[in-house]
Amino acid sequence: MKIIGKTENGLLISATETEVANLIGFYYRGADGCPRLEPGLEIVIGAMYKQLEDLRVNRKQLGGMAGKLRAIADTLELSDPVLQKLTAPEETNVNC
Repeated sequence: MKIIGKTENGLLISATETEVANLIGFYYRGADGCPRLEPGLEIVIGAMYKQLEDLRVNRKQLGGMAGKLRAIADTLELSDPVLQKLTAPEETNVNC
């Protein structure tokens, strides 16, 4: 991507379709849900940026919640006999 000019309200850029798709959250322009990348398409990135910023600001809290969820899952697995049986490695029958 390259900035090729400046306007009164922004910048003119040169970018490949893949670069634009990446910027709006898709792996490539043909990915499911990716809009048609044509002249005149207005890409509002504010909401995408807000979501990323919220994740960044709350990273520590989200990490703590993830740890608590893992601990709860571990506790459930250890205390439930049905889950113990389902998660136990299968015994192999060996005929000697």
